[in-house]
Amino acid sequence: MITSPKGFKAAGLACGLKKSGKKDLAIIYSEVPAAAAAVFTTNKFKAAPIIVSEKQIKHGKIQAIVANAGNANAATGKRGIKDAWTMVSETARALNIPKESVLVTSTGIIGKYLPIDKIKAGIKKTAAAISKDGGHDAALSILTTDKVAKEVTIKTGGYTISGIAKGSGMIDPKMRHATMHAFIATDASIDLKTLQKLLDEAADKSFNMISVDTCMSTNDCVFVLANGLSNAKAGFKEALEKVCVELAKMIAKDGEGATQLMTVRVTGAASEKEARLAAKAIANSDLLKCAVYGRDHNPGRIYAAIGTTSARMNVDKVKTGMKFGKEETVVTCDLGVGKNSATAWGCDLTEEYININAKYHT
Repeated sequence: MITSPKGFKAAGLACGLKKSGKKDLAIIYSEVPAAAAAVFTTNKFKAAPIIVSEKQIKHGKIQAIVANAGNANAATGKRGIKDAWTMVSETARALNIPKESVLVTSTGIIGKYLPIDKIKAGIKKTAAAISKDGGHDAALSILTTDKVAKEVTIKTGGYTISGIAKGSGMIDPKMRHATMHAFIATDASIDLKTLQKLLDEAADKSFNMISVDTCMSTNDCVFVLANGLSNAKAGFKEALEKVCVELAKMIAKDGEGATQLMTVRVTGAASEKEARLAAKAIANSDLLKCAVYGRDHNPGRIYAAIGTTSARMNVDKVKTGMKFGKEETVVTCDLGVGKNSATAWGCDLTEEYININAKYHT
């Protein structure tokens, strides 16, 4: 659970944002100020909470994350910004911590104002409910069209690192340095500058390498809090990357309507950057996703995908493969010009994806 590291508590409750009545508001709390790092969507239509959290993260030390599901608070203008700041201030007041130490995010329908009175009441109740046992409820509270909660915990090097994520549709993240959210907590002792650098690198190898429908969200973000209570940090780079990769794969596997995780492995590239370009292009191909659903070995769709990129390749030496499993299809592609490699993740494209999104009314 996200509360597994020392000093972290959480809670998730329903405050009336989801028509289903399911949990829709989460708070994650560190008992002491934590070093914080973040990556955000590069979408020009950034949601209000993203704009606010971009300012908040500059303070460096964070103690709480407040997140709601059911309403993205995006395309809501000045009122949306005001509502996001209200979520920050209400959370700070309820937890008795500085306003500057709260990050905020939202996910759900775009273009609707938040029912801020419901959220204010929900924040008070959720803050009062935080505990070491509240991690799973927090993970459930950030879901929208997801079928399952996404949680990872790793204990290594004398510290614990845990993460939760949401994401099922509108997944093609491009975060500087996926709608997808990921919150990671650790009691490892990492300085601010190093934490941001390691998150940038981990995000590029994980969240920025997944695709469900090639639609970039207005609300994509990843937050990492490191409170240092374990006084340990050995192997943190690898641990953070592993958590990010596992969460990213869970998001891809839980794509709307998906029946198969699609793992794309590109080798033989002239550079790592070009390997990533080719892998992401393959993962983005709707035609290939349909082939995966139909269990059709179709190399032509792989050729077409990589051919649209700037990645160098020897077209006479390109080799491809597709191995179909019960829950995962592995797609391989060797570009034949180098020794660099990269992996991307996606899912198959089914009739259910259309059904879900045709009925997802605003």
